[in-house]
Amino acid sequence: MNTLKEFEISIITVTYNSKNVLKKFLKEVKKIKDGEIIIVDNNSSDGTKEILKREKNIKKIFLKKNVGFAKANNIGFKISKGKILLFLNPDSFPLKFEINKLKELIKKYKIVAPLILKDDKIPENSVREFPSLKNFIFPFLWKKKIDYNKEQFAPQPMFSAIFIERDLFEKLKGFDERFFIYFTDVEFMERAKKEKIYAFFSPEIVFYHKRGESSLKTKFILSRKYLDWGRGASKYFSIYKNFFEKLITIPLIWIFTIIRTILIIVL
Repeated sequence: MNTLKEFEISIITVTYNSKNVLKKFLKEVKKIKDGEIIIVDNNSSDGTKEILKREKNIKKIFLKKNVGFAKANNIGFKISKGKILLFLNPDSFPLKFEINKLKELIKKYKIVAPLILKDDKIPENSVREFPSLKNFIFPFLWKKKIDYNKEQFAPQPMFSAIFIERDLFEKLKGFDERFFIYFTDVEFMERAKKEKIYAFFSPEIVFYHKRGESSLKTKFILSRKYLDWGRGASKYFSIYKNFFEKLITIPLIWIFTIIRTILIIVL
């Protein structure tokens, strides 16, 4: 890893009970040249903090409570130095990565979304349309039908791995900390869109994403996950949608959220 004070890339990762994936993650991200690694831990209780404390040549911040995805990433950003920011989940890591290609794309588009592969090595549906009343009622419309073999603009890419130009992130004042985890990425892209900036998808940059690998999985944690999704979704619609969409969609969001939560607790 680059030990100089200047870096091309700041890799910012938020951990929360990520012990199961952390060692593999660190091994892979350390291969990124000209990058600094910044990890903000959201008060993990599964041994994640102990692994991180043994690591050298990475910046670590240990928070006393779980402040959420948005705020923790903003905290990590404050100590970063890279011209390019890579916000990367601890269950994701690069498979194919070329710094000159990335620099070229970031200079032109400001936000770059990589190809994200799942366990079976097929593309994850990582690019979606912005949420609306129509695609909330008909979820299949939410997933944008794209050719993951071609470069193209991506309306609302998944932020499990996303590159953002530092100057743009500063201009947009980082992530909106009113969002705990879910819809943080959607909200950020709404503000980027207002600046006429759209993410660019490139299959020449490839990442792997293994979903849901928290080492602590209980009914309480899973039910809280669905409640966090409901809060994020309803907050997004309340901020960005018109009165009619709010009136119909927000009650539907909470009906859907409560049913899923009850099913998790009961089953």
